[in-house]
Amino acid sequence: MAEMKTERKSVLDYLSKNKFLIPMYQRPYAWKQEECEQLWNDIVDFFNDENRKPEDEYFLGSVVMYKQNDRQNIIDGQQRTISLSLLLKALYIKAFKDRSEETKNLVTMLESCLWDIDDISGKADYTAMHLKSDVIIKDEENILEKILTNGYNLDYNEDIEKKIKNSNSNYEKNYLFFILKSDEFAKENPTKWEKLCVVLLKSCILLPIECEGYDEDSRLENALRIFNTLNNRGIPLSDSDIFKGIIFKSKKTLEERREFANKWKKLENKNSMDFIFRNYMHVTRARNKIKTSEIGLRNFFTKEHKNILKDDNTINEIEELCQFWNGDFDDNYTHKSLQLYEVLHCLPNDYWNYLDSAYFMYCKDINKNYFEGHDLFLKKIIANFLVKLINKPTISEIKPIVFNAYVSLYSKGELDFQTDSKQILENEILFKEQFFKANKLIPSLLTLNLYLKYPNQKPIFKAEIEHIFPKTTNWRPSYTGWNKEEAEAFIESIGNKMWLEKRLNIKASNGYFDEKKEKYKNSGFLEAQDLAKYSKNDWLKEDIEQRNEEIYKRLKEFFENNVM
Repeated sequence: MAEMKTERKSVLDYLSKNKFLIPMYQRPYAWKQEECEQLWNDIVDFFNDENRKPEDEYFLGSVVMYKQNDRQNIIDGQQRTISLSLLLKALYIKAFKDRSEETKNLVTMLESCLWDIDDISGKADYTAMHLKSDVIIKDEENILEKILTNGYNLDYNEDIEKKIKNSNSNYEKNYLFFILKSDEFAKENPTKWEKLCVVLLKSCILLPIECEGYDEDSRLENALRIFNTLNNRGIPLSDSDIFKGIIFKSKKTLEERREFANKWKKLENKNSMDFIFRNYMHVTRARNKIKTSEIGLRNFFTKEHKNILKDDNTINEIEELCQFWNGDFDDNYTHKSLQLYEVLHCLPNDYWNYLDSAYFMYCKDINKNYFEGHDLFLKKIIANFLVKLINKPTISEIKPIVFNAYVSLYSKGELDFQTDSKQILENEILFKEQFFKANKLIPSLLTLNLYLKYPNQKPIFKAEIEHIFPKTTNWRPSYTGWNKEEAEAFIESIGNKMWLEKRLNIKASNGYFDEKKEKYKNSGFLEAQDLAKYSKNDWLKEDIEQRNEEIYKRLKEFFENNVM
């Protein structure tokens, strides 16, 4: 059982009787104006409640922390603690500006929450701020320090809302937001402003949970354990935040911890660390030949495989996966591989990512060139994924073949999906019927068809699916051979769709084929350019049917050549 002590504290007691440190392994300050506005509105609503009694309290949430070198290291609750400090500094600026004998005690209380107070003179030491953060980068640190040490010069003649909009710092944005709200409330309620400050300081309550232990490591471990049992208000720590704390704790020296914290900051600036750890979970499953159903990411690394996070090599492999998904190796890919990746990105689930990560790390483990024959690897993924999803469009069809494939790499040294894709393709009638019903797969099918038909096609960004025969309520009377009702059944067919740049798609709009052909001439898509040269000026039922059949045959041949 984790050792701890808890005692309800008013905002005044919490901030004035503690000094805080946001440890370097914590996430950056993330609250935006929405969260600060909610905090402000909650406090004001509590204050304005006509049924509120003097003894009533408003609970702001709990905080998990442990003491080190006379400062409370905050494990959970940093967002609220920082935001409250910014709010109180904004209130202090207002109170100090309008100070009088009547508000002298209020100014003193606000000062005691932000700075050390001299025992003899009672004066605040504006350089000795109660809150410090090891998380922030230098520029952000300078901004927070200026705000909390009275070094932030605010010109009330400035357009503060414009300054908020132009700022890149959450610290500055939220501080200025609280300045605006404080001034606004004071102007609308000139006789109540000081009372609002007192209610915030004395009637708004937090529950600090201070974790104890015989040394820093045990206090940190207790704090993390307690955090895992809580569901606190605010922005909760992500799975990767928890992993960061565990890895940080496993480092034995301050130098190792600082090195790790600096490395992590660089990684999380460019990556979703939860995404990276989810991929690393599947790498770990592959290495341990695990085919069974997944468990939650947090449980995987904190219970089932808790020693992995303490392995010194783990952060190095996490860094390698970050580089891999950042595109640091993109220059090594062939044109074909880049095309095939676009097909994968159009799939309705991300499980191909996990197989790709497992294959990348497998190649590293056996000293094999990952990029050699890479397009063949991607073709096998695409073929097996699409055949299974055409047959039954559910994620449950994909998970087993991914698990089989990456476990087979480490078991047999080959990519074996252990799937019935060939049998699915052999049932020609049923497969073709399912193919033309697979509407959710049309983006990936269209992309695959494009690159198979036009191997030299360059990637085009900001593209949209174009309906060649328009989705329109108008009907051209000159059409022969079909009517409006019959056409509606063909509009969403894959043979009536293709990729087109967004700007051209807007220009083409709901025009008919003879009008659109001029727009298609300017496209970077080779298929659109070919349609611009089409001899006919109408795009009708037989054209859609012909293109349906052409796409189906081309893709089925691809599937047959690449399924396993």
